[in-house]
Amino acid sequence: MKTFVDATGKTWTVTINTNAIKRAKETSGVSLVDIVNGDLYGRLLLDPVLVCDIAYGVCKPEADGRKFTREDFNAALVGDAIAAARDAILEDLVDFFPNPVRDKIKKALARDDGEETMSGGSSSSAPAPAESTPAT
Repeated sequence: MKTFVDATGKTWTVTINTNAIKRAKETSGVSLVDIVNGDLYGRLLLDPVLVCDIAYGVCKPEADGRKFTREDFNAALVGDAIAAARDAILEDLVDFFPNPVRDKIKKALARDDGEETMSGGSSSSAPAPAESTPAT
């Protein structure tokens, strides 16, 4: 589990499991398992609306419990909050996969990510994205 904070200061929990992957596909039209062989990673870096749609699907049970509509949720995800949601989703998504797939994804993301690797190292060419934090 990972968490991120939205632009209003609310903390959201990201738990990637089969149900979350199915919900994210319903809300975004994208299968999170495409991170393995598709271009999902690049799309997540470049499309903030896609990140919001996926985050809503992943966080939908929590949003429902808070009586947050999809519009309420999306309104709270702007700027760095979108990057924090994306990072939390990616980090927990990697943990969803069993080894050896997990290790291959970690290596691929670390190699492809020009801003920050999944292991936390950053390049000097761009600022690091907002951090997500493990849930307690």
